[in-house]
Amino acid sequence: MTFTVPHTALARLETQVQDALRAPDDNARGGANSTLDVLGYGEITLVLRLRTAEGSFACKRLPAFPGQDRFDRYRRSLDEYLRLLTERGLTVAPTEVWHTRGPGGRVIAYCVQRELPRERLCSRLLHTQDETWAKNFFARFLDGVDAAVHPGLGLDAQASNWMDVGGELTYLDVTTPLMRDARGRERLDVRLFFTSLPWILRDAVRVSMAKSIFDKFYETRGVLLDFLGNLHKERLGALIPAFLEQANARLEKPLTADEVAAYYRGDARMWELIQRLRAVDRFWHRTVRRKPYPFLLPPPVDR
Repeated sequence: MTFTVPHTALARLETQVQDALRAPDDNARGGANSTLDVLGYGEITLVLRLRTAEGSFACKRLPAFPGQDRFDRYRRSLDEYLRLLTERGLTVAPTEVWHTRGPGGRVIAYCVQRELPRERLCSRLLHTQDETWAKNFFARFLDGVDAAVHPGLGLDAQASNWMDVGGELTYLDVTTPLMRDARGRERLDVRLFFTSLPWILRDAVRVSMAKSIFDKFYETRGVLLDFLGNLHKERLGALIPAFLEQANARLEKPLTADEVAAYYRGDARMWELIQRLRAVDRFWHRTVRRKPYPFLLPPPVDR
């Protein structure tokens, strides 16, 4: 299924975003007084809704690219990632990339998908459906992870990244193409995705944290550990024992509830640190440099 994103509508959305970035914090975070229509909050940015005559779209704003070449490399990488996931049997939400020129030759870009029914988001369904549905979902999820993940292809597979539409699992979060080369190096422009940190700390945080952030996505056990750990954040911890039984039937090295809990505590601390650093950078931009902070930040996460 293909679609065409209305260029003028996306241009208006970017104008709204720029207005929000110049406004008080509540607006830039998609809070109660915001003019932005927020569909969801990730660790890095917001997912915005764009309503048009052609339908409603989910739009995720990417970090600004310094120039056309780096944007073009990202777009080729994303196209390859979508192709590889599809070839390995995943149903991936059709995704387009829209871009426009920003100040100083920068490229402002959005990953855009048609909006799917929010009530079919798997993190919501796990709250509303019974245990039979949950176990069936997790069996299908395990099949998808087993088929897709290998040392060169990764998956950020937490429950909020999946929809169940018509009985078919659809993967949503493709904006960070997780691919590695034959030497195990990230093909992603990792530096770009750390640009929302204070510049003096970017390299230190990237070197110290990038491995812990990305390694788990390239092997099945790590993907399952991350999925199960994030059930604590989703207030779905009661499902972990049953899911552990299903997961361990497929793993050579079983996972334990204690390991899942410890992993989540460490992951939560890491993201809390990153978000505090971003808040410091926003404060510096706004109060010292007297300039708008160039990123949409999610509100504090209740972990």
